[in-house]
Amino acid sequence: MSKKEILLDFIENHNGIITYRDCKKLGIPTIYLTRLEKEGAIFRVEKGIFLSSNGDYDEYYFFQYRYPRTVFSHISALYLQRLTDEIPQYFEVTVPRGYRFNNPPTNLSIHLVAKEYSKLGITTVTTPMGNTVNVYDFERTVCDFVIHRDKIDSELFVKTLQTYSNFPKRNFAKLYEYAQKLNILDEVKRTLEILL
Repeated sequence: MSKKEILLDFIENHNGIITYRDCKKLGIPTIYLTRLEKEGAIFRVEKGIFLSSNGDYDEYYFFQYRYPRTVFSHISALYLQRLTDEIPQYFEVTVPRGYRFNNPPTNLSIHLVAKEYSKLGITTVTTPMGNTVNVYDFERTVCDFVIHRDKIDSELFVKTLQTYSNFPKRNFAKLYEYAQKLNILDEVKRTLEILL
C-alpha cells in the first residue's frame, strides 16, 4: 500500500478523523495530509485535525486533542459514560493547578486540583461519535460532586448519588479509597448514609 492508501485506510477505520499525531505514529510525513486536503479527500477542522467528508464532527474528541491534559469531569463525565440524561451545556473538565489554556473555548467550566489528584480515577470512554476520550470514573465523579456540592444543582446531586447506588458496577472500596486520598471520607460516608 502507498502512503496515501495507508492514510485513507486509517481515516476510514477511525470515524473519518485523522490528526498530525496519527500521521506521525504511522511514520508518514504530514505533507501527505496537506496533499489529501488539496485533493479534497479531507478538510482541516482546526490545527492538526482533519475530517473526511463522511466523518463526524466530534467536539469532545477534538477538544481533548487540543488540550490533552484535560479530563472530562462532573456532568461531562456522567454524560460521556451515559450515566445521566442531562446534556451538558458546556465542557466540564479538571486540570492540574498551573495548567494554562491557550485560547480556551467559551463553553468551558474548569476545575483545578492538586497535581497528585489529577490522575486519580481516570478511565477512557467512547464518545457518541465513537472516539476515545479521558474521563473520571463514576467513583471519582461522586467524590467531585461531594466536594463541589454547593455549586451543583441539588436535584442533579441527589439523582447522581441514587444512580450510583443502583449502578451494577459500583465499587464502594474504590469510592472510599478515592475519598480517603481526597480527605473527604467522612463527608462521603455521611452523604451516602443520608441519601441512600
